[in-house]
Amino acid sequence: MNATFGKHTIDPNKPNITIGFLSSFKELGKLICGAISLAVDMVNADSGLLPKHNLKFIAYDSGEPNTAITIKKMTQMKEEGVVAFIGPDHSCVSEALVAAAWNMPMITYKCSDSKVSEKMIFPTFARTLPPSSKVSKSLISLLKHFTWDQLVLLVSDNPSEKQIAEALIHLAHKNDIAILETFYLPGDYLTKDNTTLKEIVMQTYKRTRVYVLIADAYSLVDFVRFMNVQGLLEGGEYVVIALEKEETYNPDKEYQFIRREFEAAWLVADPVPFRSVLLVCPGAPIHPDYSLFQDLVVNYSISEPFNIPSHPVIKVEVPIYAGLVYDAVMIYASALTQALSDNVSEHNGSAVFQYIKSRPYESILGFSVMIDDQGDAEGNYTVMALVQDDDEPPFQRMKPVARFNYQGSNGLPLLRLERPINWISGAPPRSEPQCGFTGEKCDTKPEWKMISIYIVCCVISIVAGMFIFRHYRYEQKLACLLWKVEMKDLILLRSDHDGSFTKFRNNLYEMENSKIESDVPSLMDDPVTGRTQSKVGFYKGNAVYIYHVYKKSIDLTRSLRKEMIQIREMRHENINPFIGACVDPPNICILTLFSTRGSLQDVLKNSDLHLDTMFIASLVADLVKGMIYIHDSEILSHGNLKSSNCIVDNRWMLKITDFGLHEFKANQDLPLEVQDTRSKAIMWRAPELLKTLNPPTRGTQKGDVYSFGVILFEILGRQGPWGQPEPSLKYIEDRCMEECWQENPDDRPDFKFIKVKLRPLHMGLNANIFDNMISIMEKYACNLESVVKDRTNQLLEEKKKTENLLLRMLPKPVAEQLLRGEKVEAESFDTVTIYFSDIVGFTSLSAVSTPLQVVDLLNDLYTCFDSIIGNYDVYKVETIGDAYMVVSGLPIRNGNRHAGEIASLALRLRQAIETFEIRHRPNERLSLRIGINSGKK
Repeated sequence: MNATFGKHTIDPNKPNITIGFLSSFKELGKLICGAISLAVDMVNADSGLLPKHNLKFIAYDSGEPNTAITIKKMTQMKEEGVVAFIGPDHSCVSEALVAAAWNMPMITYKCSDSKVSEKMIFPTFARTLPPSSKVSKSLISLLKHFTWDQLVLLVSDNPSEKQIAEALIHLAHKNDIAILETFYLPGDYLTKDNTTLKEIVMQTYKRTRVYVLIADAYSLVDFVRFMNVQGLLEGGEYVVIALEKEETYNPDKEYQFIRREFEAAWLVADPVPFRSVLLVCPGAPIHPDYSLFQDLVVNYSISEPFNIPSHPVIKVEVPIYAGLVYDAVMIYASALTQALSDNVSEHNGSAVFQYIKSRPYESILGFSVMIDDQGDAEGNYTVMALVQDDDEPPFQRMKPVARFNYQGSNGLPLLRLERPINWISGAPPRSEPQCGFTGEKCDTKPEWKMISIYIVCCVISIVAGMFIFRHYRYEQKLACLLWKVEMKDLILLRSDHDGSFTKFRNNLYEMENSKIESDVPSLMDDPVTGRTQSKVGFYKGNAVYIYHVYKKSIDLTRSLRKEMIQIREMRHENINPFIGACVDPPNICILTLFSTRGSLQDVLKNSDLHLDTMFIASLVADLVKGMIYIHDSEILSHGNLKSSNCIVDNRWMLKITDFGLHEFKANQDLPLEVQDTRSKAIMWRAPELLKTLNPPTRGTQKGDVYSFGVILFEILGRQGPWGQPEPSLKYIEDRCMEECWQENPDDRPDFKFIKVKLRPLHMGLNANIFDNMISIMEKYACNLESVVKDRTNQLLEEKKKTENLLLRMLPKPVAEQLLRGEKVEAESFDTVTIYFSDIVGFTSLSAVSTPLQVVDLLNDLYTCFDSIIGNYDVYKVETIGDAYMVVSGLPIRNGNRHAGEIASLALRLRQAIETFEIRHRPNERLSLRIGINSGKK
């Protein structure tokens, strides 16, 4: 192809041959219709094709598939002189049968049904899109190239996949390839329903090394994952050959074969198993001028006779079927040229078909393709494998490693490797082990070797027996799940305004969505906003914190159960006890012992509590002792140390919480608002952890030391982690905090050294922290009385505001009854007079005014009216928009004066409206429409 493409003018002196183009112009036809125009122009421009004729075409919309519309359009085309059909897309069985009845050739470009390959029924049918079963030849060629002569076949229970499997089984038998067993997978396979794949792996991995999978990508990913879980892919002894029958390789979209997000994430995390996968898919176009061809298709599409609208900016992506349409026209023109030279009429479709079959041609896609005896294109397929990316060496991508070259219409294609395959073991897997799957192909080992092995096994068994009982007891402890909490045993609470707890719903999910805020200081209060994210409840008589874990389910793996036992057995006076955990969705949570005084952060924020040096020393000493215990335990480090994770019990003893359970809390699907609040934890995090792309989830001991320095700074200043400390405690900052904040983690002290460093601060303290706190509470009590008095005055002020608001909303007698707690009885009034009015032309005035101008207008007007009605015995009922309603005679009866009061008021309001000035339209005046009505109420 070259740049000489263009619209060719036909010779009016030559007779015309007309072909019909059938396509669904609601979908695919819009994108490929230009290919038929381009192909016809190319035929007319080529002196070697139909030299004595002009080729023309008629295009019709074939409508929806499997309808009678296509047959109707074919009939119209036949009546208009069409001698051959290009298309249709989608279904083609009925259409091919009609074409055979009319003895007219039909060449389709998007129909893969295997039925039409039967030439006894469809003698005039051919296609440029190979049927789905053609890929079986490429699969057999791949197997023979690597001498894989036995395999297990997995097939999706769908008609198209079954056709491929039947063709593969037939060819395998002809080529001496044994299919040991065939398994059929559900057609609607889901990743959650993976029992079948597990069973297949367990049943067959001892009998085969080669699996052929004719199914979707979900099945492929899960099958490889299960093989990897069994450790079958680590040594490179197995291979999985998969088929992608529709998706064409595109070098710009190399991850299209692992399309779904979770599959891509798994591949990147662990790419080694996929090195055992070979993927056979349709090959991408390789013609050097294919991009020019696509541009010409678009240009022809927007021209006569199609006139498809084109976006001026967005480039249309022409599908590969446009190339198949082009090939179909060129094949027909070439075959008809030869037929006409042999005096065969263009109206004899079966005779013309004889020139189409067994014909090789150069596709516009860049491949040499063969039309076989059945009229089917052999197709072109590519072998994909996971190889190292040339542009980004650390990454591995699915890239072509081999292609197939067809040698003839009935033979197998020849596999041609284009780049080395990155086999795990360095070489392709063998079809079976060297000694066979059961060792039957190797000589029997000497008897003394078996005896030696037996003796070694006995020695190992005896040594292992010494640990069996201990291991058995440990496994029993893991299996008992002593830490597991049933949700029905948990009573959820909320904090009322009086500080008492009331029972709440027994469902964490409902509680999280109820948006009820707890006044009780909580373990998980946000360090900045104070938003409570954990709740409080009772479990077996103990008050507990409830920390919601945002997971849909929990897999009780062995490592997770060990983690639970480990954290449950930690006991120290400065460690908050772990009560248990609930793993039943959606109530997945962690329970720890509740502390009435809240977290250290709550204590520091309480401005009513005075902290002297003795009190600070006690808190710091408790924190240091707790961290020493954690660092000496199997937990090794806290990883999330901050002031909100240090709670204070009723004896004013500090306890550390929210450590460990890293696997249990990992991979949470946190709501956005929770992510925002938890992200504030970086204020306590060490700089080296912030700089690390994937910091360890359990943190580091040196990172805990840095966090301790921030907490110490927070205690001294009581202004958050980045406030200013008390000048009197500056020596502690100089001697300890700065050492904890060293940029180099190796320069930071450990907690045992910190304990020695802070020993002067603890001098003079009693052994009992409660004795130390008595003096603090005496000081605190002096301020308590004034605090209570201030809060009482605030309460009275708010009560007064509430009463004033109630008096403005309701009639005074009714409001007074409600304030006294009395029941308001409905009253009947003999006669009252009602005044109601609105502004003439208010709608028109509002239309030319801004919303704020309308609000200002109504506010000025009703302020004027309200100042007037105070001079009359009336009661304002309501104002809605520009409507104003006033009544006289209720709620206080005034005899017959109500009519006079309302009438006088109306006259006064009318007088006032005459002088009322509109702020934003001072030259205009308002008109008031007034109505008065007297009657029984």
